[in-house]
Amino acid sequence: MDKLKRELSYLILGQQGGENRIKILELLKERSYNLNQLSNELDLNYRTIEHHINRLLEYDLIEPSGEGYGKVYLLTQKMEENYEMLEKMKKKLETVSKSPKLYEKVVEQTHDGLILLDENKDVILINKSAEEITGYKDEDLLGKNVEALLESDIHQDLEQEVLAKDEFIEEMINIETKSGETKNVIVTMDYFHFDGDGDKGFSLLVKDITRETKQKDILKALMDHSEVMMAYLNLDFDLAYVNSAYAKNTDHSPEELVGMNHFDLFPDGENNRIFQEVIDEGESMSIKDRDLLASEETDQDGIYWALEPVKDEEKKVKGLVLSSYEVDE
Repeated sequence: MDKLKRELSYLILGQQGGENRIKILELLKERSYNLNQLSNELDLNYRTIEHHINRLLEYDLIEPSGEGYGKVYLLTQKMEENYEMLEKMKKKLETVSKSPKLYEKVVEQTHDGLILLDENKDVILINKSAEEITGYKDEDLLGKNVEALLESDIHQDLEQEVLAKDEFIEEMINIETKSGETKNVIVTMDYFHFDGDGDKGFSLLVKDITRETKQKDILKALMDHSEVMMAYLNLDFDLAYVNSAYAKNTDHSPEELVGMNHFDLFPDGENNRIFQEVIDEGESMSIKDRDLLASEETDQDGIYWALEPVKDEEKKVKGLVLSSYEVDE
């Protein structure tokens, strides 16, 4: 049963022409047909019908009877006995087809993977980007439960949070690819339904951040082992990241400092003015012979520090990178 479900998912949902394959199987449920008769009934050319018939034969859903011009096709016993599964698959195809936004995502999100799940969290659609990220082909996942890709506690937590908040949930998690590689991904899970039809399910948008995570880990290691004091601040001068050299000037660990305000730790009106000027002007600034990590009026020779504005795609300042070091003179 599970194998047949996966095969139908792949043939109906995972490939183009799924609706035509449903129509062929529905016709063969009533009686046997030859290729020409199917072509006339469905108003499709002979080659297209032949292609679909060959795919259905390959998966043992139909079987031939007779030879030559007298050859006709009918459902296999396996398909006859499990015909209700085709009806469910037809409904899933209608569900997916009814949402232009979902199809738009499949087409437009070329770099992010999109996986659609039915209400039982069985995979009903997977785009090419999702295949590239996970290493699984559509025939590997279609019809299978999402547990084949995500650990049960992860997708259950995501599902519960989505339903509780009635909005999409974004989470950074690790997944294991088909080859056994661990990847860092951001998963955005959302719930969809169509009023009046009772059709519902979940969408998973998967963004691969493995490379960025590795780069950040390397950069963090370099920063943490540097004698240069470094910090990243938001526009309110709250600390989003500090390295060990910065933390040594406080009574806190780097982790404890995250969220604290720089000027609560080191009050200085002039420094505050300079920080604000960098934000307002959007230009970097370097200062020497002034102690950045101390209270007012503590100028010292050999203290160098710099502020670099961090800008978004619209060139608006969204944060500051602070660096400071001392030089013996």
